[in-house]
Amino acid sequence: MSDTKLLRDVAERGTLTPERNQLQRFDWLQTALEIFIAEGIEAVRVTRLADDLKVTRGSFYWHFKNREDLLHSLVSFWKDKNTAAITGAIGRAMSLAEGILGFFEICLDDTQFDPRLDLALREWARRSASIRKLVDGEDAARIEALGQFYQRFDFPMPQALIRARVLYYSQIGFYALGTRESLDTRLGYTEAYFEAFTGQQLTPLEASRFRRYIIDKYGDQSSE
Repeated sequence: MSDTKLLRDVAERGTLTPERNQLQRFDWLQTALEIFIAEGIEAVRVTRLADDLKVTRGSFYWHFKNREDLLHSLVSFWKDKNTAAITGAIGRAMSLAEGILGFFEICLDDTQFDPRLDLALREWARRSASIRKLVDGEDAARIEALGQFYQRFDFPMPQALIRARVLYYSQIGFYALGTRESLDTRLGYTEAYFEAFTGQQLTPLEASRFRRYIIDKYGDQSSE
């Protein structure tokens, strides 16, 4: 599902009245999301949104009960996008290699898993106990899903849980540290990463097919 479609779905869940204005709840939410990712939660203010959209503050309350209503929608979008990207990639996997490589792919594709959005939520969590609790819950849910994935392919507990944590925390750390590598460099580590996360080896055919698929789909995105 595209970000626009997902954001519209999230926006429509909380629509207070039929959308009669030229601006819709989606427009407010889209602008809020852009500001949130770029500047943080403190910058997401009704006056700022109204100024950016070139409308009055009163227009906001046609679509939202209050600022908290808007923020709740931002959180819903984050959960529906980023957590779903992880659970989807591993949930449909028919083999260990398919699941791990699917996880690798979403980590390369911010249209599936947006690291900027994840980091913005984590920064917000530093200032809000309720958001910290929510982020902790989503982390736990993601790790649980990864652990269940490992168990499906015969990793016993607690090994499945520990491997899930190592896989997940390493990727979140990659984002948090702002590590920059070309796609070609990252793909060059595919077999080593796979072995580190599974204790098994990719076949040369699996590795070759994955690299070819990723290059064909995404091209080389060299660090600047």
